Amino acid sequence: MPTSGKITNFLLYAGYALCLLQIWLPDYYLTGDGPCHLYNAQILHDILSGNNRDFYSRFFDIVGRPNPNWMSHLLLAGLLYVVKGVVAEKILLTGYVILFVSGFSRLLKRLDADNSYWQLVVFAFVFHYVLAKGFYNFSISVALLFWMIDWWLRVLDKISYGSVIAFFIVVCLTFFAHPVAFVFGAFCCAALTVSALWNKQHTMMPLLKYSGLLIGCILPCSLFMIWFAADEAHEGTVVLHVAKYKVLEFADFNCLVNLTVTEVWPVRLLWLVLVVGFIYALIIRMKSNAGLHKYDGFLAAMLFAGFLYFFFPDKLFGGSLFVVRAQYLWGLFMVCAIGYMLPAGWVKNGIGLLFLVCFIGLSVVRMACLKEANAGLKDLLSARQYIKPNSVVLPLDFAPGGLDMKGNIIADRNWIFSHAAQYMALNQPLIMMDNYEANTGYFPLIWKGGVNPYLHLCQHGSIEHNPPFGNITDYKSKTGVTIDCIVMWCHDSAAQYDTHFDRFYSEIRNDYNLIYTSANRRVKLLVHK
Repeated sequence: MPTSGKITNFLLYAGYALCLLQIWLPDYYLTGDGPCHLYNAQILHDILSGNNRDFYSRFFDIVGRPNPNWMSHLLLAGLLYVVKGVVAEKILLTGYVILFVSGFSRLLKRLDADNSYWQLVVFAFVFHYVLAKGFYNFSISVALLFWMIDWWLRVLDKISYGSVIAFFIVVCLTFFAHPVAFVFGAFCCAALTVSALWNKQHTMMPLLKYSGLLIGCILPCSLFMIWFAADEAHEGTVVLHVAKYKVLEFADFNCLVNLTVTEVWPVRLLWLVLVVGFIYALIIRMKSNAGLHKYDGFLAAMLFAGFLYFFFPDKLFGGSLFVVRAQYLWGLFMVCAIGYMLPAGWVKNGIGLLFLVCFIGLSVVRMACLKEANAGLKDLLSARQYIKPNSVVLPLDFAPGGLDMKGNIIADRNWIFSHAAQYMALNQPLIMMDNYEANTGYFPLIWKGGVNPYLHLCQHGSIEHNPPFGNITDYKSKTGVTIDCIVMWCHDSAAQYDTHFDRFYSEIRNDYNLIYTSANRRVKLLVHK
């Protein structure tokens, strides 16, 4: 049952508009690590521009080797030459949305020659859990993944210098955005090479020819990947076993639950419909006895994602949330598999339209949450007017999900306030002590060892734990650095029942004066005596 191309295009543009509305309507599109990305990009921009270089150079070095995970920082640092602060972040996210939707819908259109409403499925995957965590590099890399696969399919259709060069460029961009998408993309392209060429010619020579070309295009980044992984191999040892929680979370498809528990049931419905649609398409496929299909590489990629989801650890090579990323990619490859296996008809069109309707409903829920989060964020940022430039600031977060005026959690499925205080440093040079990115080694900036708060301040947990803990006196004696200000977000008096925090808070009361409390008492600013 073909559909009108005009209607499909109209719905695609409407989906684009709703995506961008979520980014641009609130003053801030608040994510867990988004403020940290922007803060580090601001420092990088200032250092490269010669602004406040002496101030920052006491605390940070620029990492000497470009690594995966750099892309968003470099793009934001470049945008800061043109626009300021959160506008740069919103432009970056706008680019991500356009890159994701255009690439994914383009790929699905190639797989779905019947021009059905199947392309509308893409919008439900734009705003995912990892994006809400603020993992911009991974999100951008997934958007590039679609283009990587699409360009390789063009090469398989007909080799040309232009298509090979374009593919190689996208491969490099995908890798330097994030290595996970690069690995999945390389595997999918290899699987498609086998399925497409064997389906077409049933001989080994073309397969060897194209395999050699693929290896040549991905080899430089693969060598870089091995180098990078070797440095991070001390974390996330691979032990092949199935954890029970993964089996339970399989039914929830938590990778699409962004902010609140309200999203859980719509996402479960989408996942159930997707799984049933896949089973139905697979049954039709098996009954047809069609043999190997040229796009069966997507099935292999889906199985690969499922294997990694069930058997690999959540922390791998210094990174986290590997399992939820694998689950997300599993869903994306399943969408591709259904796209070419399920024939046109009311089932395929109905699923596409259902996904669009659910996306609209989820958008309403998410925008309401972001509106409440923005009110809380403005309250938090109201303290920055009392912070002097060139200050060292220690944010202490007692409600990483945020609390509204009634004391209810704003985002109960994601800690979007984890680094929200770093927005304070966009209009003036500040050192924010919760800059965890500078403690990893795979982002552009790294703490100097002599002043690193994660080495010399954090004790019995971390300043980012709840309740937080540190030893300010020891930090000053070891580093010579005075923490000028402490910003407390939603200070919970119950935290003082924790022995470690009570000792920490006694030190704060002795050495700092409270100079500002917001009207609703969610924010307190203390300065060194």
